[in-house]
Amino acid sequence: MRRLGFLRNMLAPPPGAWEKPPAPVFDGPPRPEEPVCLVGDLHGCAGLLGRLLARRQQHFPEHRLIVLGDMIDRGEESARVLELLGEESAAGAVCLKGNHEEMFLAFLDDPVQAGQRWLRHGGLSTLASFGWRGIPSDSAARIRAREAVCERMTRGTVDWLRGLPSIWRSGNLVAVHAGLDPALSVEEQEVSTLLWGHRAFERQSRIDGLYVAYGHAVVRLPHARWQAGTRHRSLCDGNAQLCAHRPRHAPLGADHLR
Repeated sequence: MRRLGFLRNMLAPPPGAWEKPPAPVFDGPPRPEEPVCLVGDLHGCAGLLGRLLARRQQHFPEHRLIVLGDMIDRGEESARVLELLGEESAAGAVCLKGNHEEMFLAFLDDPVQAGQRWLRHGGLSTLASFGWRGIPSDSAARIRAREAVCERMTRGTVDWLRGLPSIWRSGNLVAVHAGLDPALSVEEQEVSTLLWGHRAFERQSRIDGLYVAYGHAVVRLPHARWQAGTRHRSLCDGNAQLCAHRPRHAPLGADHLR
């Protein structure tokens, strides 16, 4: 009997388990404190970035540019993308760190231990954009590849990459690369969550009324969606996309650049 009572206690739901969770609070559309343009993962596509910047200058010149991370790897022009975005950053753009920037910096710090992982996730294309040819398959080759990249990289780029923020907020709009832990406030987020995502991000409701702009996940077109009571702003991973928003205006315009 004691054993059965113990099992009943173990299987019984905790207090409040059957209570209805708090409903998310959204008192209107996203309201950043300034007009913004959100750009999804560029992944080394300098040609698309150039067209995107020209389109922004034509249609949204007063909007602050917010780049949602993963600027490098996979595409063939990562070195040029870093040059262009470094210039934009000096002019007021906000470039967020993504998981690919984190892997790249780890390679620069320790090419022997961290190099293999980065190379498997698109790093070879970035090496090629800096003039390296071939696959650095052993420790000595990875060290030489790191030295070649550092020699050809624009001065100050590494320090700029290290100083990139992982999150940006304006009004009720939060921008990150991969997502938030819905159970924690913005201030309590782990950096690893911001860069790599969280399993509950698209399944569990936030109740603070924040809109989250993020990249990382592959989608064909940018869109606002309601997932498990949570409002997210989704941007494509791998296709350059421009979304513009003005304070106190409901529409979120999207410009898909092919």
